[in-house]
Amino acid sequence: MLRSNLLLITATIFLSAAQSVAADRDVVVPKDNVPFKVNEKDIVRLVGEGIAGSKITAKIEGPAKEDMVNHVSARKNGQVVVGTDIVEFELKATGKGRVKVKITVVPPTGGQTEAAYEYEIE
Repeated sequence: MLRSNLLLITATIFLSAAQSVAADRDVVVPKDNVPFKVNEKDIVRLVGEGIAGSKITAKIEGPAKEDMVNHVSARKNGQVVVGTDIVEFELKATGKGRVKVKITVVPPTGGQTEAAYEYEIE
């Protein structure tokens, strides 16, 4: 009986802790290439988009790292939008300072496009 009560208490504590992990966060999404400033706790989301089969990469210089990479599947009229690849790079600060990011899109047909972003972590 004591053992089952301890297991129940442990499970309750674990579930309570798991629920408290999900927290609000501030996400900054630039809509142009003008340099900007963010706080150290902000997440910066940069988007790369190309035709289907494109290789989309991010090169980061400065005090930030990839926190999450999202491969986005768009829908229109309930159907998957065919012919496009979308990748979101969520960057997390590793300190204060200037960050430069280059998003490179290489389509399967050859060539490449690049978008450069710069921001300051305060």
